[in-house]
Amino acid sequence: MFNLADWHDSLKWGICVRPGMEPEGVSKLKRLLLVLGLLVPMAASAESVKEKYPEPWIWDFNNAITGALVQAKVKGCGIYRYRVSRSSDSEYLVYCSRDNENWKAYMVWPNISKVMGPYETDPALP
Repeated sequence: MFNLADWHDSLKWGICVRPGMEPEGVSKLKRLLLVLGLLVPMAASAESVKEKYPEPWIWDFNNAITGALVQAKVKGCGIYRYRVSRSSDSEYLVYCSRDNENWKAYMVWPNISKVMGPYETDPALP
């Protein structure tokens, strides 16, 4: 049975044939192109934590970060330091500790009161 949506799909790929009648290998080529189209942008956008949150560590009190951590009921953050995201000045990588020796990492967006973590710290960040 003819399906207009399938016909449109074949036109989108530049193939002007009825669905189900593609030449041998065209559907495999479509899948390969789709997979490559999805993987290439991910590889290109991959960046390290060190690149995403460049130096320096900031040890100063930040009311917005503290408020987000308190609202998220994060425990063990008596001491914290943070780095600002390279791509957004409202996103922070926050390292928390009780004793200045054992650290946990959090991602904090104070403007929307969102906190993700805890995560292990990145050994590439001194």
